[in-house]
Order: sequence, then structure tokens, then C-alpha cells
Amino acid sequence: MSETQTGGADLASAPEAWLRENPKLSNRQIFRHALARFAEQDARLVLLEADLGGGGDPFEARHKGRYFNLGICEATMLDMACGMAHVGHVVFAHTFAPFGAMRACEQVRLGMAYPRANVKLVCDYGGVSGAFFGPTHHAIEDLAILRAMPGMTVFSPADGLETILATREMIHHDGPVYMRLGRNRVSRLEAPREGFALGRALCLREGTGVGLIAHGEIGVSVALEAARLLEGQGVSARVVNLHTLKPLDEAAILETAERTRLLVTVEEHNILGGLGGAVCETVCAHGPARQVLRIGIQDRYDPLAGSHESLLLGHGLEGAAVAERILGTLSRPQ
Repeated sequence: MSETQTGGADLASAPEAWLRENPKLSNRQIFRHALARFAEQDARLVLLEADLGGGGDPFEARHKGRYFNLGICEATMLDMACGMAHVGHVVFAHTFAPFGAMRACEQVRLGMAYPRANVKLVCDYGGVSGAFFGPTHHAIEDLAILRAMPGMTVFSPADGLETILATREMIHHDGPVYMRLGRNRVSRLEAPREGFALGRALCLREGTGVGLIAHGEIGVSVALEAARLLEGQGVSARVVNLHTLKPLDEAAILETAERTRLLVTVEEHNILGGLGGAVCETVCAHGPARQVLRIGIQDRYDPLAGSHESLLLGHGLEGAAVAERILGTLSRPQ
């Protein structure tokens, strides 16, 4: 199915039905369709991209006067986005995560975050999803950098439905937002999303032994698989989708700490500075005292290109590996 053949359901009013009609779209493709549909409802929306257009992109095809491809000029794209935001547009800037969050970091900091510009930076290739391009195209530090910027909202959706719901919420949120997406993985969760809101975590599974806290299409799927495997070993696991890393739902973290005896963070990001760091900060600041096992990118760059799955396996980001680490931690004397 091409990006322009999307069936009969309306994405805006019936996103679940629309997703069922489009089962092969990745989150980054879903974002494009969502923004194009919401732009029909809101004339303020514009989309800027850094050399990502073409190929039947739905926004470019349906809203030519509100679409600008800046080429491989991420800093210029952010400068232009911030300027357009200051005259009343709701601006989405779309590029690869390593370039939007790091190459254009000064523009994000001084143009978006400092003046609280109404710009939504949406970046693909989060984590190591740009695997075969090598570390120049990996983004394992982006969440640590951007959640440290005052005023930023930082979001990492777990599947296609969350991508649609978050895109709609970002339009109505006044201020700078960073939404992190992957590359080509197709992600669909069965969990209901009633009452979805930026900044409010979702409990996807109840449990009392271990608290798995995750974000993103890799982190949440791996956490759910690990919880299923742990159940077979007699270990009850709670799974929390902490999709918004800033503002952080500290109450959800503390509730999970109260209900379980081990906290485990799962994310496709460096174990330093991302979700793992945020959970450790929260527990240390507020209690209760809990050991936190941080699972993610193991503070190293991958010097060799490879498949996305092979790089994830190399960092232990796989359900069986996570379950094994948890069992090993629980077996050690406290």
C-alpha cells in the first residue's frame, strides 16, 4: 500500500479504524498522514522538512502552499520555523533525530526553548533505528539533551495510535515540543488509550513484583514481552508506558515504586540521561528507596553498520534478554 492509498476510514474521527485499514505504515508515515489530515481542519499548520519530501508525501501533495523543503539545512529549517511561529503559525519541523536534536541544537535551545516558540520538532531515526548508516545517523543522546532544556515537552510514542493522538495534542499545546519516532518498524498495541494526554503515563499491565517503565515503540514492546515471559517464571510485572519524558509523570513512577520491589527502565536511548536517569532522579528525590535497573543503549557507539534488530540485540533490548536480567537481579541478595 502506498502512502496515498489509505482506505475509507477518517483518521481524525476514527483513528483506530484508519489504522486497521493501513496495517503496514510505520509511525513516521502515520505522522505524515495525521498532520496532513489535521491541516485540513487548522489553517495555521505548516510543515518544514530537511530533505525528506517527495515520494507522494501526503502533506506536500495536499497542502503545497504550507509545505517547505529546506534541503539538508537543519539549522536554517529551525530558524525559519521559529520565525513563522512568532507570526502566528503552528509550525512542524521534520527531520532525522541526530540532525534535528544535535546538529541544530543551538537553534532548538535559543530559537525554540528559550522564547517558548510554538514549534513542534518531529524527528525520525530515534535510537539506533538508522542502523545501517552507522553512528552518524544514530540518536542515543537526544532525549538527555532536550529534556534538559527548560520549557520543552519531550514525547516518544509507543505505536501508531499514540502518534496520531500526540500529533493532535501538539497542535493544541502552546509551546515547543519534541516528538521522537523510529524508522520503519510497524508498531500497534492492543491497549486502550482512553483519556490520552501528554504528560500522563499509561499503565498497560498490572503487577506487583517488578515495575517495568518504558517509552517508544521499542521500549514498550520489549517491556511487554519481558513481562509476559516473567509471568511464566512466576514473577508478576507491572508495565507503564511513560510516553512523555517531560513533563514527567512523577506520580506514576512513585506509584509503581510503591507497588513493586524492583524498577526497570527500558528504552532505545543511552542508559545515561534519558528515561533511566529521569526515574532515578524521581526515586532519589521523593522515595521510596528502590533499586533501578536501567536497560537501553549501553553507553557506547556502535562502530559497525548493521540491521536495526542486530544492534538492539547487541544492547540486550529484547524481551528474553530483559527478563533474564531481571531474574538475575531478583535472585541476588538485597
